Amino acid sequence: MTRLAFSVRFALLLLTVLITADAVAASSSVRVIVYAKPFQQGDSHQMYQVKLLSAALDKVGIAHLLVPSQTPMLQERALRTIAGNDGVDVFWSLTTLDREQHLRPVRFPIDKGLYGWRLLLVKPGHSSMKIQRLADLQTWVLTQGHDWPDTPILLRNALQVVTSNNFASMVELVKIGRVAAFPRSAIEIWSEIDQQNLALTVEPGVALHYPIALYYFFSKEQEQLAQQVELGLELLRESGEFEAMFQAEFGESLRRSALAQRRVIELTNPLLPKLTPLDRPELWYQPKASTPLPADVIELNAQP
Repeated sequence: MTRLAFSVRFALLLLTVLITADAVAASSSVRVIVYAKPFQQGDSHQMYQVKLLSAALDKVGIAHLLVPSQTPMLQERALRTIAGNDGVDVFWSLTTLDREQHLRPVRFPIDKGLYGWRLLLVKPGHSSMKIQRLADLQTWVLTQGHDWPDTPILLRNALQVVTSNNFASMVELVKIGRVAAFPRSAIEIWSEIDQQNLALTVEPGVALHYPIALYYFFSKEQEQLAQQVELGLELLRESGEFEAMFQAEFGESLRRSALAQRRVIELTNPLLPKLTPLDRPELWYQPKASTPLPADVIELNAQP
């Protein structure tokens, strides 16, 4: 999409959503929106994805109440439930060709593409100094979730992958040496190490990268709601509020990841839909070459 085409589309979207917001305000109604509750500890209302969704709706004046589903759902179940209009309105997930065929994506990468920046969880002392290119990495055995979009991406790049449906079992595969590494996104890996006492470390020299986006997904019958959220996100970006929320949530993880200081192994993503807005650089995270490797990362990876 060219800049001009996007500007025209944005103006039309703004007009449509503002008319809708005025109608909702006039009726004094509160829109109850059910999101698929993920498997996690704690209050899901405090999750970045939920807070950002609420901020986007606030930005376009939609009175709303975000409610989690009664039972937690794995990704595929959540998306099937949304597609079938079976009591869940929205969930966030990595986009794929299949998901965009059956659901209505809001094509605004709320992670700025960071789920495509992967670091390697390894046993302490495990070295990857010989990993200089993709062919080297293909000698390693990795682990991923069986229903994660990342798994077919890794397989399409001729990487060896052992799958599981349980995070703890994947960590255990690394611990016992069944696999060499567990790729995790740069915005997940540090909190997992800090909070879960994994007894694993982050390999200090390598990052994997492939283009991918974390979107909100609605059913195709929820076009109006999807448009409202899309406009709200764009307005948050323009005002700087989106960047502030993004940095508050992920800034420290990015500092510790020091992506610009790593050897980047580029992977292709054959599952990436053609309408992914890769031509809008303002939507994507770009590592800055001036970022030094943090001292705490050096110390972490120096442990025997």
